[in-house]
Amino acid sequence: MAYFITGGHPLPEESFHAKERRGNSSFEDMDGDRSLIRLVDNSQDDGHRIVDGTGAVGRPLKPDHIPTKLSREPWSIDRVPLLDVETYLGGSLLVCESLKDLLEELEPAVHQFWPMEIYVKGEMVALRYWFVACHRIRALSREHCYPPLSERGWWDPSPLGQRENDRIVFSSEAIGGRHAWVDKAYSDRMFSDEFAERLMKLNLTGLQFVKEQEATDETPKLTMPSVQVPKPRSFLGRLLGKT
Repeated sequence: MAYFITGGHPLPEESFHAKERRGNSSFEDMDGDRSLIRLVDNSQDDGHRIVDGTGAVGRPLKPDHIPTKLSREPWSIDRVPLLDVETYLGGSLLVCESLKDLLEELEPAVHQFWPMEIYVKGEMVALRYWFVACHRIRALSREHCYPPLSERGWWDPSPLGQRENDRIVFSSEAIGGRHAWVDKAYSDRMFSDEFAERLMKLNLTGLQFVKEQEATDETPKLTMPSVQVPKPRSFLGRLLGKT
């Protein structure tokens, strides 16, 4: 299986008001300049648009202008404890040393972990790392996704109310031995089952795991779901709103 992993999720024991405070907190840059951050390679490929300066496209960043200090606003550490894995810039991950060490064990010298000192009320409380996945691949399985992939290999969900048969399936062959990647046609940052399962055992706070399907050569191919086509209505029936 492949996993989509997010951070910043409340602690199980947190009250409603504590969760509300956490939802209203954010990380503000104390140095660096995000507007000047650039990718090492910003050339467009056959996938979704490459946005220069973002850490969400599966390519490494240049070191210039990346922040090294963040201020967690506005709550004290007592009112909103810092999590092991936080969310940053809307969807990126701020991770602890344990997650960093695990992924670097599996894929040494591949991904980027930019160190960032975390300050709360002017006091440094922890060190976290801005994680940037540095594999950008096309890993969706054309034979197993529903709705079928477009000619360009992209997946789009069915219309609302018609998604009971939708499924995202990744190709084991396309993933290969990778443990973290961004999919060209799906955009989300994904992780291998080996990494996710070992990460779960660390019991880090803030994490949430969403399991996606993975296909091998032995996995049955996609069968189109049977859809009942509505009978055409007469002109009078349409006027009266009858089926």
